[in-house]
Amino acid sequence: MNYLMEHPEEAARLAKKTRSEQVARQASWAGIKPGMRVLDVGCGVGKTTAVLKQVVGETGHATGLDLSPSRLQEAAASFAAPGLEFVQHDIRQPYVSPVQFDAVWIRFLLEYFREDQLMVVRNAVHSLKPGGLLVVGDLDNNCLLHYGHSQRMENTIQDVLRCLQENHDFDPYAGRRLFAHMVDLGFEAIDVAVEAHHLFFGELNPVDGENWLSKVEVAVKNSGCRFAEYDGDFEAALTEFKEHLFNPRRFIYTPLIMVRGTKPLG
Repeated sequence: MNYLMEHPEEAARLAKKTRSEQVARQASWAGIKPGMRVLDVGCGVGKTTAVLKQVVGETGHATGLDLSPSRLQEAAASFAAPGLEFVQHDIRQPYVSPVQFDAVWIRFLLEYFREDQLMVVRNAVHSLKPGGLLVVGDLDNNCLLHYGHSQRMENTIQDVLRCLQENHDFDPYAGRRLFAHMVDLGFEAIDVAVEAHHLFFGELNPVDGENWLSKVEVAVKNSGCRFAEYDGDFEAALTEFKEHLFNPRRFIYTPLIMVRGTKPLG
């Protein structure tokens, strides 16, 4: 698996864009409580795992799981604490733990596995105890919903997302599939919450601006898109997108869909 957003500053981008208060609120909604053992699948630089550890408290335990040794090294250096550990594992294989988990958390991971999402979830819950919680969250219409831009930019955005799907197994519609994955795996007491993850109007927060420009300069540039509307000139497309992104008149939003369910006791 080649990570779509890999570049030298990616660790810093991941840490900046993760909003601790949002993670804590979503974990509370999902039913993650003090004393639980929770598995964070696709933990990256570990910031979310650290927040989940705060939610489960001193008597709880959090494990961050990721494929990348460099990400895990950064996570351990930044967030090492009692009751918090980071483990290298390829989630394309079942994760087998000697101790079962009370909850499994998967957020912003399935979008990178368009063809194998159900397999990834099944592998992630291999060591979830019967009656345990599964919490999955991902974006829908990822980066697709804009107003105030030109038609040629709209055509290019659609073309980029098509290329990302075909060339990089990326799924901009992962969020809408989560409920069905939960049903297909036989989970019970399923609930869904929807909120705006990206909501840009008026002046743009500098962190959001930096995050989105990084996406364009790395993922979009390497998507395989030919930028036909700009005669193949990526820099021309980038210039127009910057004008759109930082124009206080523009409106951009992306829904985040969170789904929780309980593993059957049988």
